Order: sequence, then C-alpha cells, then structure tokens
Amino acid sequence: MNRAKSGRFPADVCAVVKQRGQFSFVRGGQIPTINAGTAYRTAIAVAKVALADAWNSPAEKALYFNTADRRPSVRAVKVASIGNHVFYR
Repeated sequence: MNRAKSGRFPADVCAVVKQRGQFSFVRGGQIPTINAGTAYRTAIAVAKVALADAWNSPAEKALYFNTADRRPSVRAVKVASIGNHVFYR
C-alpha cells in the first residue's frame, strides 16, 4: 500500500504486486490461479483490511521488505519487524 501511494512505484496495487522480483508467487508478471482454500480466504480478508486502511501499521512509510536473514541495501532504514519479515524505507 505504501508503494502504491509513494509516487515512486506503480499507483495500482496489483501492478505493485506484479513487479518483477517482489513476490515469489508471481511468475512472468502474472498471479497464478488460486485454490480457494483457507489461506486464500485469509489473504482476501487481509487485503480488504489493507485496502480500507483499517489498521495501525507498525511499518508506516516502509517501501521495502525482506526476510529477517536478508537486507535490501546498505542505505535502507529499518522501520519494523513483523513475524519473519523486516520492513525498510
């Protein structure tokens, strides 16, 4: 959401998700067909909350993220850690 609002990345959330190298499940700029199981329903619920801006984000203004064992660049400033992900600006 922060990337779409930043002016430095595509303004469309789907275009941000489909950017090369951003999410491991995206292949060739396409989101694969989803099995509508429990994980899918959870993802839809989380997306609705995010699109409604209905949460207090500990990663406010973060534009980058990675797993805890990786860092995106030397200039990145850590904003927050949530689960196994670290968020930077």
